[in-house]
Amino acid sequence: MGFIEITGPDYTELLLKRLQGKVPELTWLKQFRNILQPKLRRGVTMLDIGCATGYAYNSFKEFGIVYTGLDMEPEYLKVAAQWFSGITEVNFIRHDITISAPPKTAEIVFCSAMLEHCPCLEPTLGNLVSGAERILMLRTFLGAVEHIHCIPSPVPEHRDTHQKYNNQYSFKDVLGYIEGRGFNTRVYRDQYTDSMPQFVDGVVRTFYIVYGEKNTA
Repeated sequence: MGFIEITGPDYTELLLKRLQGKVPELTWLKQFRNILQPKLRRGVTMLDIGCATGYAYNSFKEFGIVYTGLDMEPEYLKVAAQWFSGITEVNFIRHDITISAPPKTAEIVFCSAMLEHCPCLEPTLGNLVSGAERILMLRTFLGAVEHIHCIPSPVPEHRDTHQKYNNQYSFKDVLGYIEGRGFNTRVYRDQYTDSMPQFVDGVVRTFYIVYGEKNTA
């Protein structure tokens, strides 16, 4: 699975602007930071799944976190590595989370707007949970039932070779799996969309945020 082939060069340019602070901070990052703030302290480890250029680090660096970005796209990671060169508390890993668990765990794992673009829920969700030592945060499309939906890549030269997924996963499957792995869960409305239905590539989808914290009782 590749994201370059379904997003094209314009999206890569946008990712660079986010890294450089040339566009406003994303609403989901503000929301994640507000939710996580009581848990943040100097030295806490964070694993950003689907990190792209690593721009999310800028939203948390004031807390002195140790950040690892994970992505499968070498083009994104090359930009990230160059930008953060010499910053010891920031590092990056190339890894396909749809195939296996991350090679590194962290106290806090977060993932936004990536899970719905995977071919199916498993094994990706399980791999995400495996990386979280204490807290897992997800932002994805959720609904009453699972609905797998894909279209040919919107990038003309890749229409015959790549597909773009916009899946909806069920609350029951996602929350049930995370809780079954020993986490207490809570669902938040997505502040950017107010968790209102959106028309996406011919289907209706709704963003929600899932917060899971490992049960230590």
